Amino acid sequence: MSTRAPVRVLTALTMLTVTVVGGVAAGCASIPTSGEVRDGAAGIEVRRDVDYIPVGPAAGASPDQIVQGFLTASVVGPRSTASYAVAQEYLEPSAASGWDRYAQVLVLQESPRVTAEDVAEDATTATVRAEAIVVATVDENGVYTEQPTPSTVETTFTLSRGPDGQWRISQLEDGLLISASFFTQAFHLTRLYFPTPDLTWWVPDVRWFPHQTWRTDATAQVLAGPPAWLANSTTTVIPEGTALAIDAVTVSDDGTIDVSLTSPIAQASAEERALAVAQLEASLVEGEGRTVVLSESTAPIAVPSEVELSLPHTDGDAVALSKGELYRVVARQLEPLEEPAALEGLDPTALAVGPGGSPVVVRDGDDRLVRVTGVEAPASLLVGTGLLAPSIDRFGAVWSGHADLLQVVLASTRVVDLPVSWLEGRSVDSVSVSPEGARIVVVSRGPGGRQVNVAGIMRDAQNVPTGLSDPIVVAGPVDDIALATWQDATTLALVGSADGVLSVFLAGVGGLASQGGLSRPLAGVVEPRWVTADVGSSAMLAIDGDGSLLTRQTSALWSPVADDVDLVAYPG
Repeated sequence: MSTRAPVRVLTALTMLTVTVVGGVAAGCASIPTSGEVRDGAAGIEVRRDVDYIPVGPAAGASPDQIVQGFLTASVVGPRSTASYAVAQEYLEPSAASGWDRYAQVLVLQESPRVTAEDVAEDATTATVRAEAIVVATVDENGVYTEQPTPSTVETTFTLSRGPDGQWRISQLEDGLLISASFFTQAFHLTRLYFPTPDLTWWVPDVRWFPHQTWRTDATAQVLAGPPAWLANSTTTVIPEGTALAIDAVTVSDDGTIDVSLTSPIAQASAEERALAVAQLEASLVEGEGRTVVLSESTAPIAVPSEVELSLPHTDGDAVALSKGELYRVVARQLEPLEEPAALEGLDPTALAVGPGGSPVVVRDGDDRLVRVTGVEAPASLLVGTGLLAPSIDRFGAVWSGHADLLQVVLASTRVVDLPVSWLEGRSVDSVSVSPEGARIVVVSRGPGGRQVNVAGIMRDAQNVPTGLSDPIVVAGPVDDIALATWQDATTLALVGSADGVLSVFLAGVGGLASQGGLSRPLAGVVEPRWVTADVGSSAMLAIDGDGSLLTRQTSALWSPVADDVDLVAYPG
């Protein structure tokens, strides 16, 4: 049930005038009857020459028409400065100067419903209200949060009639309200990258910024440093106090991204400057042929070398258990494992694979973790009642534990208990560590039902885990989640249900690149039992209710690989 929550927002509609440049009219299309045969799986270029043209206030428009027109123009504002100027035409000057449109962005299930009170012919003021259902929010730093339960919000506009008899908005609330169907066209999904403490991997943090200013906003947030939940799992080499010297990041005709910074940047060493450039390029370039050039105010800053860090990716093939034997999953077939696996006498109920394919660890029943490959296999790693399915990080540490205590088995086989305060009173069902080892996704049950959290992993100088940060919540509306794993650097694959139907879902850690940023189901797997993914390639594997192993590559279709498969896991 929706609940009303008074918040300061501005509503926005998607009833827009559309101009299509260089498009083809639908009525001109036809089915070809001649020519060479073409590969139906080949990529298709999609034209996106679409623009939205808001219209200024019409003479004699009623109060509700003024608000409707304002909402239409303001929702396009994140794409175009000109559209924002049109939106201001609906406002009195004092209202326009005081409106903070990005104080908070509310993402709506659909366009809001606008209602107006009856207005007398001689009235000089009027009130218009807009009501909508909120499914996600974006804060002033571009952080996207999907709502666990949609809520109803109402906002009020006060209008005044001027001496010329025309209505204009004289009072409105800060923020922007935008429908999910238009959100990804108005806001740009941006991955900010921060280095791991050992300066070998990038850790992504998803933000959403207006299209017209996304590079400027992203640069400001990179300079501000990692968010609180990643502060102890990443590092920064940009000197404290460094900011944009000019409130704009521009792209030259030759592809150069010009970033002008304040004087503290001069304190950075040559190596730190090189890493700062690499960090900004990872966050700002998006594509080929662009480079970042730093300057201190207007003076160019020399960067003597280049730095390369790894983006999060899976290292190695998936491993599957079928008919009591372990196999590598290669393309769409199972191949024998290259090293022998000691499975005799075990009852494998879960499976994990280390970086590069070694080690392979199974859960024996529900009370023991056993390394089944390598020297001296089988080797017992952890014993306890109701152990979690294991996950192996890039340092070779095996993550598991009990419903009420996370435990990590180091490569030396030493077991580290990892108390987590925010899990007190909750029961853990699933854990999965990201490829770069800086983040972990935890599925738990407790007050409020099941919940998916992503937290930063804190480590000491020897990379031994010491704790988890306060988490963020992901995949709010997906119910009865059994497990979560990393599908991509900033996307989770879940096995859960919506409306009682068990499915595989995708959920963004900071919002998906489509669907208005919201979680979405992936059709094609009936009663999924397990899902795993190759981070960096979009490939996924799932086991359905009949024990069939299915693969999903870049297309939206699942293809069969093998029958009688009990377990499967990519490294991680």
